[in-house]
This record gives sequence, structure tokens and C-alpha cells, in this order.
Amino acid sequence: MYTNEKYRKDLAFIEKIDHLISQKIEFLAYFIGFSACLAVHIAYLLLFAATGITIMKIFNIFSVIFYFSTLILVKKVKEKSILVYATFIEIITHASIATLCVGWESDFGMFLLMIIPIAFLMPDKNKKNSFIIMTVSILLYGILGFLSLIPDSSIYSFEKNSYHTVFYVINIISDSSILIYFTTIYTIINRYTDCKLRVQNEQLRILASTDPLTQLNNRREMGRILADISTESKNNKKSFVIGIGDIDNFKRVNDTYGHDHGDVVLSAISAIIASSIPDNGYVARWGGEEFLFVIPDADISAGKNCGETIIQSVSQHKFKHNDSVFFVTMTFGVCEGQPDDIVDKIISHADARLYMGKHNGKNQVVYTD
Repeated sequence: MYTNEKYRKDLAFIEKIDHLISQKIEFLAYFIGFSACLAVHIAYLLLFAATGITIMKIFNIFSVIFYFSTLILVKKVKEKSILVYATFIEIITHASIATLCVGWESDFGMFLLMIIPIAFLMPDKNKKNSFIIMTVSILLYGILGFLSLIPDSSIYSFEKNSYHTVFYVINIISDSSILIYFTTIYTIINRYTDCKLRVQNEQLRILASTDPLTQLNNRREMGRILADISTESKNNKKSFVIGIGDIDNFKRVNDTYGHDHGDVVLSAISAIIASSIPDNGYVARWGGEEFLFVIPDADISAGKNCGETIIQSVSQHKFKHNDSVFFVTMTFGVCEGQPDDIVDKIISHADARLYMGKHNGKNQVVYTD
């Protein structure tokens, strides 16, 4: 069940992420990723230069230039996924050539598998590109793995030094760091999207169930609440109480001060009623100037007291219109419902008591026949 507490937590998380995004966090996320790739290729350049592997030394010179360019372009290019896909191509090419040069043991082939989940984590609606990257990476990984079975298949040999271990450690650290980095970002984005969807659904539910003028439950939502309370009453064998109230002589207010000020009166009285209802109770604008409240696990005494609190607060509230000051009153009919009672009949009974009060002087709570 989506509670108010969960709604507040989701809303707080969304506001936090929105604030971070406004602080250029998206640019920073890409910048850190490309900077990490640049740092790794500078290390590769130095290592391949030290081992005398000319092909990879030249390749990494171009890789360093490429990643340095991405740091400049990341702020200028609007569609940053283009830079990411270009990075995928560089990683696939680098991993394949490096494996051919130094062999399978240095584990450059791992990059071919590492980029597959990252490709699918990309915020790109066109997933065809991700499947292309996956297909190419798996094919190359299989081909390079097969070639590694051929003796002396690598162009260069590290038999007399420990560079295999150095490359292996760097590759393991790079692979795991990049994967953790992208997975963390994706997890945050995914949670943000889920929270936003839940909050939007809740806001739509509130919009569909709330009276726009008074911000109380509308009649449809109150019908659902009454059905739930009736079911709960049958289960716990406890009574509940329903009260229907109507603003006395409200037509006179509209005729005298205008419908706009009539809306002001409705809003003010709605706030009074909402603040007078017990914490476990519910209130709705039932129609026009009519309101309905329900209190679960309560008897007629609780309904009577609630109604009297409301009419007392309403009668004391001072309304102003230009230089005029006026007061309004309310009348309530209250009825207790038993576990086996039909809700519509309880409402009709409370409504009958309301009109009894209207005919007997108004500004009162009628709770007996």
C-alpha cells in the first residue's frame, strides 16, 4: 500500500535529485567517466611505450587525444549518447587489438563483455544500438578466445617480464570500477524514475479524488472510503458514525455577496470541518454546500460531539466582504451505523435528520428521530 509516508519520502528523493541535476550533475557524471578513461589510457600509453609495443603505443596516443576531446565536447554536445557510443567503439577496437598484441592472459578481452551491460544501461530509447554492440562484442570475444588457443598467436611475448600481471591488474581494476560507476548512476536514475512515476500516480489519484475548490475528498472518493469502513466494521464488529451537514441559507450568501465570495465561504468552512474531524475520520464535499463526515470505530455520541464542534466553530467564524461583516451557520444530521447496516441507508437516515434540523430552527445537530 502506498502510504503518505512513502509518498513524502519519494517526493523528498525527487526534489534532491532535481536539485543535483540543476547543479550540472549530468555534465559532471559524463566528465568523471571520460576523465577516468583518459587516465587509464595514459597509463596504457606509458606501459606500452615501456614494453616497446609500437602498435599499441600509437593506438593509445590517439586514444588519449580522443578522450581529451570528449572532455571538451561533453559540454558542447547536446546528445551526449553520441560520445558514449564513440567510446564503445574505441573500447572494442582497443580491447581487440591489445589482445592480438599481448595475448589472452592480459585480459583485455574482458572489456568486450564489460561494455555490454553498460550499453543496455544507456538512457537511449533506441535499444537497437545496444544489441549491435552486444553482438559485435560477443563475436569478437569468441574469435579472440579461439585464436588464443593457437600457440604463439600473440604478436608480442612477455615471457621474460611480469607485464602480463601489470596489465591484468590494471584491466581488472578498470573493468570493475567502470561497471560499478555506471551501475551506480543507473540505479540512482532508475530509483528516481520509479519514485517519479509513483508520485505522479499518487498526484493523479489525489486530483481524481479531491474536490478542487475545498480540497476535501469528493463524493466518488468518499464512496470508496465508506465501502472500506463498512467492510472493516463487519470484520471488527464495531459501529461507525456518519454525519451530513449543510450551510444554512447559503443561497442568500451567494445572492447577497456573489458566487465568488460564496466560494470563499465554502473554502473557509471546509477548512473548519477538516480541522474538527478526529484523526481517524474522513470528510468530503458531498455536493454544493453539503458536507459528509464519517468516523470509524465510533458511536452516536462521537458523531454528535463532532457535529457540535463544527457548528460552534462555523458560527463563530467572521466573514468579511468589503465593509460588510456576516456570519453563517450549519445544520447536521448524524446517524450511527452497525456492522450489518447498508451504508446508503445510514446516509439516508442522517440526511433525514439533517432536514429535520433544517425545519426545526437550523444551526443544530440532530442525532435522534
